[in-house]
Amino acid sequence: MIQFQFPELFLLAIPLVFAYRRWGMARGFTGGLRVTLLVLLLLALTGPRWNLGGEGIDVVVVADRSRSLPAKADESIRELIKDLERNRKSGDRIGLVTFGSRAEVEHTLSRNSELGAYTRFVLPDGSDLNDAISSALNLIEPTRPARILVLSDGEANGASPLSAARRAREVGVPVDFRLFERNRIGDLAIESLTLPDTVSPREPFQFAVWVQASREAHGAVRVLRDGHEIAKLERDFVTGLNRVLFRDLLEEGGITNYSAELLLEGDPLEENNRGAGVVRVETAPRVLVLNRDGQEDNLVRALRAARLPVDVASSKTHPLTQDSLDKYRATIVENVPAADFGRLKMERLAQWVEDLGGGLLVTGGERSFGVGGYFKSPLDDVLPVSMELREEHRKNRVAIAVALDRSGSMSLPVKGGKQKMDLANLGTAECIKMLSASDKVAVFAVDSAPHVIQALRSVDDPETIISKVLRIRSMGGGIYVYEALVAAGSELMKAGEFSTRHIILFSDAQDSEVPGDYKTLLKKYTDAGITVSVIGLGTDHDVHSELLKDIAKLGGGNIMFSDDPEELPRLFTQDTMSIARNTFIKHDPEIHPADGIPGKLLPDARLMGELGRGPFPPTKGYNLCYLKPEATGAVISTDEYNAPWLAFWYRGLGRVAALSIEVDGPHSGPFASWDNYADFLVTQTRWLLNSASPDDVFVTMQQEGQEAVVNVELDPDRGDKHRSDAPTLFVVPPGDERTQPTTPDFVWTGPNSLQARFRLEQTGTYRTLVRAAGKNSREFVCGPAVTLPYSPEFAPRQGLPSGRELLSDIAKLSNGRERTDILSVLADPPRSVQTRSLLPLLFLLSLVVLMLEIAGRRLSWWETFPWWRRAAVAAELTSDIPCTAEAKPSWWKSLRPKRVRRRVVVAPTTTAASAVPKSTATPKVTTTPKTTVSAADLFEQAKRRASNRLK
Repeated sequence: MIQFQFPELFLLAIPLVFAYRRWGMARGFTGGLRVTLLVLLLLALTGPRWNLGGEGIDVVVVADRSRSLPAKADESIRELIKDLERNRKSGDRIGLVTFGSRAEVEHTLSRNSELGAYTRFVLPDGSDLNDAISSALNLIEPTRPARILVLSDGEANGASPLSAARRAREVGVPVDFRLFERNRIGDLAIESLTLPDTVSPREPFQFAVWVQASREAHGAVRVLRDGHEIAKLERDFVTGLNRVLFRDLLEEGGITNYSAELLLEGDPLEENNRGAGVVRVETAPRVLVLNRDGQEDNLVRALRAARLPVDVASSKTHPLTQDSLDKYRATIVENVPAADFGRLKMERLAQWVEDLGGGLLVTGGERSFGVGGYFKSPLDDVLPVSMELREEHRKNRVAIAVALDRSGSMSLPVKGGKQKMDLANLGTAECIKMLSASDKVAVFAVDSAPHVIQALRSVDDPETIISKVLRIRSMGGGIYVYEALVAAGSELMKAGEFSTRHIILFSDAQDSEVPGDYKTLLKKYTDAGITVSVIGLGTDHDVHSELLKDIAKLGGGNIMFSDDPEELPRLFTQDTMSIARNTFIKHDPEIHPADGIPGKLLPDARLMGELGRGPFPPTKGYNLCYLKPEATGAVISTDEYNAPWLAFWYRGLGRVAALSIEVDGPHSGPFASWDNYADFLVTQTRWLLNSASPDDVFVTMQQEGQEAVVNVELDPDRGDKHRSDAPTLFVVPPGDERTQPTTPDFVWTGPNSLQARFRLEQTGTYRTLVRAAGKNSREFVCGPAVTLPYSPEFAPRQGLPSGRELLSDIAKLSNGRERTDILSVLADPPRSVQTRSLLPLLFLLSLVVLMLEIAGRRLSWWETFPWWRRAAVAAELTSDIPCTAEAKPSWWKSLRPKRVRRRVVVAPTTTAASAVPKSTATPKVTTTPKTTVSAADLFEQAKRRASNRLK
């Protein structure tokens, strides 16, 4: 868009036209260039400028999503943003940045955005207003008028937002605000709960609860240990900081959680009336054995006979939280299915091994490894053996039909921006990947009717089939179970030559409709050799769970329930493995020796320790697995598979072993009565427990507001004191879901001391671990744990400005203002649109045109072109014809300059030219025959005339 500073100067075009026609008119290119030059000069006189920003104003809304906002403020903020979007004019653009612990851009500046639900995840335990304003400034174009509108309580607890306000002032972007204030007048809060980092068993210790009071009040402090009340004291609180002392002692090792509660009436902010902390009781490392019933068995008795401290628990009931695992150095999972744990527990166990240095042993049986559902589970990557289906070990071909529920419930969102349907699709894709080219598969999406996604075909191009499956979307309605079974079974009837035919029905346990006469249908399928498994999304207590159980029972397949959609890929692979191949190899007297399946110890077994003497005993069964590339095999079978029976490796900071034979059960065989049975198991357990801890590292930690400070003291007499590389700090954040540990950098504060800091961004307990210096070092020491009891959003703001004061300072610094009517921001552009002068461009173009005009005229450039020469000759011949009365020139042509033309008389070549009598009458035009003048002469004459005109 072009703007003109002096548009009235366009009136100069009128005299310029007359002047040009009187003194400067020329033909052809020369005339065109002269006209162009005049137009460019006229445009330059009017002062043209290019509008770089366009119309309207840009407004970036910075919306607070932290916990400190008052009730219903979030809803009000959304409505205000929608009002802005509805009332923007043509050219106006609105962007949105939300913030908590860090800022996230919801959408960039847009003319047609519409706010629905927030799409970006923001941790609410923080208010980094500085990051939010900086992110908003990054969205703004310097060529556009723009404002930033902050909708917040102003209680920032990150870096000072005044630095971002100064940057906004420098670029000319005012920061306005609308305040959403929470009442803090008369607030009392628990500021901290100071506990010792570690104690010994039965060691008495004292701890304090610090209460910050902004007024005098009477109340009580109650202390709880692991959720149970142990003390309660009443106090009169004075304005300022108050200390309340308590005492306790602990007997059992591990982590103990303490919490304190402030009990008083009339407190305006109850969220900060609690504190929390942990104490670690230092004891000898213990072993945890997880089996199905939680009872002592041969494995537990063997470990206790070796004087190892052992606890036994049921795999279903043990919580497997980081607190409950803290007192253990090794965990043994004894022949239990993955379903007993679920995804979350397995993720915690994997993190305990890799990030906190735990040891893990998984033993075999008919409920373990592949047949137990560990393939594609969170423990799959941790184990030193793999459990995939390998083509060379397959015994038969299979045909599978998958019927997927795509009802409305499958559209609900899950973690990672996916829907339940997406995870069911991924599970089906994993099922297809496990099949070979000789197998067949069919896939149906079912709501009120079955829809063919893939008709029955060989799995010779799995990627094409998978791409179709991944495009399935939830279409609403419910799932008609009978229709799904009919469609899947009809396809499998076409594969009569396959000995194994199987249906996988995936359905919502809360919404499985119209079962029809499924019993008769399943009887027909059973007679035809078709089995049916059911994967139910939900629990075995949901409305239609009994129907799904009955379908699986009558169909002769598996029934699996999970209310965690992220478990679906694992469940699909588990069922596929169970029908495609039995991965638990049992003793067969026809192919194996009579006493069992033989095995042998490998030389690398000594890396674990002394596992026994003499030949390794046979067993009656084992789980078929494969050794991973970086793992070490200690015992293998000597049958056709040469499968690893015992494998081990280091994983992260921990140690993991896989024993694929049953240690106590019907398939143990001669192994259970082996003389070295106890030594074999105890040696593995001691290897898991033997994580080296450096004795020249001492770790302490203090909490400073929302930051934790870790100090490390090194032994001045250590052997490697001249090394410059520092230890590594690992921080495991709290949360039910597994999160990656952070590694804050250590800074040397002295020749033997280091310090690191990290921010506490969410409530819960943070665990620390310090690994000794060296890239491949496996020595580590567990550091103290620190707890953030409540969101920093509710922490007392002693010595800090109020939210209104901070927002007012930001607005004043950036030339902004408080907005009671936020729609007024659209009509208040802070600066004019940035423009760019076109004079340099016009000057350059004028110069080029002028040079072309002069060069073309003086150097006769145009006459070098044949078409120009022919046009010039024709024009000259035409111009020599006198005007008659009938062809009188127009009045404006009289303004042309008078030119004296020379008449050229061409002498005839063959006959004499006729004399023309002189007369005052209009002469007649005579035409010279073409034969009288040659073409060369004509061109020469035209050239001479042109030369005369240019003189």
